[in-house]
Amino acid sequence: MTNATCNITHYRYPLFTATYSVVLALGLPLNTLSLWLLLCRLRVRSVPLIYMANLALSDLLFTLSMPFRILYYARRHWPYGHLACIVSGTLFNVNLYSSSFFIMFISVDRFLAVVYPLRSRPLRRIGVACKACAAVWVLIGVMAVPVALTHHPRQNQCVGWRCFEGYTQDEWHFGFNIICVAAIVGNVIPFAVIVGCTVVVVLKLRMQKASSSSSSSSMDKSQMVWLLVINLLIYTVCFIPFHVAVVLYGLHKLQFLQSQFPFFDFLNGTICLASANSFLDPLIYYFSSKILKIGRGNTGTGDNEN
Repeated sequence: MTNATCNITHYRYPLFTATYSVVLALGLPLNTLSLWLLLCRLRVRSVPLIYMANLALSDLLFTLSMPFRILYYARRHWPYGHLACIVSGTLFNVNLYSSSFFIMFISVDRFLAVVYPLRSRPLRRIGVACKACAAVWVLIGVMAVPVALTHHPRQNQCVGWRCFEGYTQDEWHFGFNIICVAAIVGNVIPFAVIVGCTVVVVLKLRMQKASSSSSSSSMDKSQMVWLLVINLLIYTVCFIPFHVAVVLYGLHKLQFLQSQFPFFDFLNGTICLASANSFLDPLIYYFSSKILKIGRGNTGTGDNEN
């Protein structure tokens, strides 16, 4: 996300090489295992499982693009062609916004299950969840088209071909409009929904805990709270800083924001945080699977509406 330059000694190259190596080393096995467990081993079929499986798939697709990113930042040169650059660059955005929506769906589902357990049953069905996930993939696919148009390799007169950087001023004007729309639709709105659901559910569960003496019920509620809190923390740490940084950097690049603040350095750090989302999400699967197992143990059956 910088201008084409002959400088290939910038700290971002070793930083991204190390970051993406960690993402690949942790994200690939964790998400592969998570997807296998969610689809094959966890025998309860539920709405949260549908959302978690799609979240794991999104993270897995992103981690599969890591080898190209690692090799590029390690070699400071892109010899892998146009298609690989377009796909690798676009998958970052696909993962960012699909993960955002799936994490939001998990929070909304738990909100409905706790606050409106009976009235929400028509909405909390596997068929509805599958349609919601399909709609997200279609929406993300549509949003990915203009993003893909800007993610092509660019030739630098000093070091050859580059990818993920070297955008022209015209491309920044075009891309900044996409960034603003994506930030509102794919970040601000989901974040507001997640915060609202978390606050309401935590308050509701605290009220129920005060009136319940069952230790198993208290354990179930505690797991639910941890799930929602981890959802919120992952979203806040991984997604919010990146969107703040990219909007500020865009304003700075377009000369709407004049400041000595190191916007580019701030952006580089938040890209690392956003990438970490792909190996932090398995924490959601861990706490969700415990909730599903507890619910199954209490009922004796796998209820596909929970």
